[in-house]
Amino acid sequence: MIRNISSIIGTWKSILLLAQEYMETEEKLIRLLIVDEGVHKAEKITSSLRAAGMHVRAEFAEDGEDMAQILENKTLDLVLFSVDLPELSLGQAKQLISECGRHVALIAMAKKIDSEVIVAAIDKGAQDVVASDNLEHLIQVIKRESFNINIWRRAMRLELQFQESEKRCQNLLSSSKDAVAYVHEGMHIYANEAYMELFGNADFDELEGTSIIDMVDSSQQTELKNFLRELSKEENDSNELNLKLIHSSGENITATLEFSRASFEGEPCTQILIRSGADTSALEEQINYLHQHDLITGLYNRQFFMDELKTSITQAINAIHQSAIIYIAIDNFQSIRDLLGISGCDTLISDIADILIKNAEPEDIVARFGACSYTCLSKIKDRQQSESLAAKITELVGEYVCEIGNKSINATCSAAIVFIDENSPDNPNEILSRAEKACDEIQAEGGNQSRTYIPRAGEMTLEEEDGITADLIKNALNQNRIRGMYQPIVGVKAQGGERYLSSLEITSEDGETLYPRDYQAAAERTGTAKMLDRWKILHAIKKISDSSKQGRAIEFFIPLSADSIQDPGLAVWVSENLAKSGINGAQLVFMIDEAYAVNQLKAAKTLARALQQVHCKFGIDEFGTGLNPFQLVKHVDADYVRINHVYMDGLAQNAENQDSIRELAYQASDMDINTITPGVTDAAVLSVLWTLNVDFVQGEFLQAPQKELNYDFSSM
Repeated sequence: MIRNISSIIGTWKSILLLAQEYMETEEKLIRLLIVDEGVHKAEKITSSLRAAGMHVRAEFAEDGEDMAQILENKTLDLVLFSVDLPELSLGQAKQLISECGRHVALIAMAKKIDSEVIVAAIDKGAQDVVASDNLEHLIQVIKRESFNINIWRRAMRLELQFQESEKRCQNLLSSSKDAVAYVHEGMHIYANEAYMELFGNADFDELEGTSIIDMVDSSQQTELKNFLRELSKEENDSNELNLKLIHSSGENITATLEFSRASFEGEPCTQILIRSGADTSALEEQINYLHQHDLITGLYNRQFFMDELKTSITQAINAIHQSAIIYIAIDNFQSIRDLLGISGCDTLISDIADILIKNAEPEDIVARFGACSYTCLSKIKDRQQSESLAAKITELVGEYVCEIGNKSINATCSAAIVFIDENSPDNPNEILSRAEKACDEIQAEGGNQSRTYIPRAGEMTLEEEDGITADLIKNALNQNRIRGMYQPIVGVKAQGGERYLSSLEITSEDGETLYPRDYQAAAERTGTAKMLDRWKILHAIKKISDSSKQGRAIEFFIPLSADSIQDPGLAVWVSENLAKSGINGAQLVFMIDEAYAVNQLKAAKTLARALQQVHCKFGIDEFGTGLNPFQLVKHVDADYVRINHVYMDGLAQNAENQDSIRELAYQASDMDINTITPGVTDAAVLSVLWTLNVDFVQGEFLQAPQKELNYDFSSM
């Protein structure tokens, strides 16, 4: 047992190194808040970070009220703050971050920086100061501070775990039959009771500060000194040494001492172990039982239950098996306690525990969780089984009459069921919080019933929301509740032909209509987006076939998800379906997002070439926010680029955006690439675009997405 304790303490350095190595290789999501005057710069920063291969989830605030609200409701890693804001200072921003109670890094941005600006910003709490227009420097600072934040958080968790481990080891040392001591520079700094008994010391004060050398027979003191010197240099062939020790009475004790490097209260030292011949297996078993169980009920205790819950969450997330928690609380417990007193309540609590044990499955983890609450953790295949058990428990407890002295008490309980699956929170405290909340709601309604927790809007994790959306998409595909929507792409340079951007409209089972903004992000995260992509492609091919019979040649623009870009079978599948339909591939234009293309450059390049071999065309969507966007088209041959929506913000009045679009359009024209500008919302925007050398326009002002291909292209 003691060898294991020493091993636990001695491996913490290795754990810390492994944690650091893990953090250096793991791709982490950076949760970012950008506080600036306009969303355009925030979009530009976000696009640049994504183009650099970083995973970013960004929020935007333009004043203190927005910033405070986001800090309160969102988990963040970094805040990028513009010191040029007129009504919000860096000091106020730092105060808002302090008030939110989270460890968040603050990076200052300034239009002009010098040593005075840098010193003042760092003095007010910024980790660094970056020039607003130096995106390359900003990217490097964000990488560094994100890494530092993750290191800090992981170090805090490891520190807490380390402290808890040391406490447990200390308890085990104190109760060990083996004699254990710690010495620092040869002097005793700790000894357990067995060690003191071995040498005849009644109190550690008699040993503290005593040299281990002085407790060894003089004939072996030089041998021990040499041994300890070699131990410090890790040059020993063995860590054991046979010595004649001196008892406090003066008698000699012959024993084998085992030495190992360790730490005590954070300080490096040497552990000395003198093994007892006694069998400690019964003691170890007893300690282990007390460590895991509640003494009143005999059920597992809260700490053991939480450890098992963490394991179950990990197994559910990794699709090994799903689990269920049943949280049971005694109704009106305070009134019962006032009636029966503490000892009487212990009897009731123990009796209800017996009911739980008799009705739970042998492999279930049944625990006493709180003063008047219990938990049951089960591996499940059938959710109804857990719901039936919860209902049965409430019924049996309600029927049970507890006899305590000359009093009879009939108690009731409430039970809440929470299921743990791949989409559940990875935080066990969050899952328990849900169970407790559901149980509180039941008790507020009178108690004595069971209910399954169903997260409401705003309570679900992102994974749970995504899971619901993915199920909705799959059901809609199976039940034909998906419709194609088509928005015209209109030429402004007398280009002929009909062109439509393809999108989807999904109808839920209750009749609600969902548009791409409602489902696309979740579809991307759950892998269902490529199913929708193939639906769009098939229906575009059918539309081309049908319209060709009417003498119409229509180009369909089909945006692809990130999953489709990495789908090695997509190009072959498209080729096969084109061949079956006898359709010319030139009528299909596949669009991929610029950020996807940058982050998956090899896959995007391969897909573009494969599709172009069957005469399909290729385009880059949301184009133009990278540091050097036309570098991308040197790798991914594009026929079209659709300019990023951020440049359409206030276009009629925004000269900077107009200049950006004009520059992109002229560069694209020089490379024989057609430009498409989305977001045409009114006549003013359209009139401006006529002057910017773009090739095509698209937007609600021309026509909203329709189920029919009915736009009059001759109207332009």
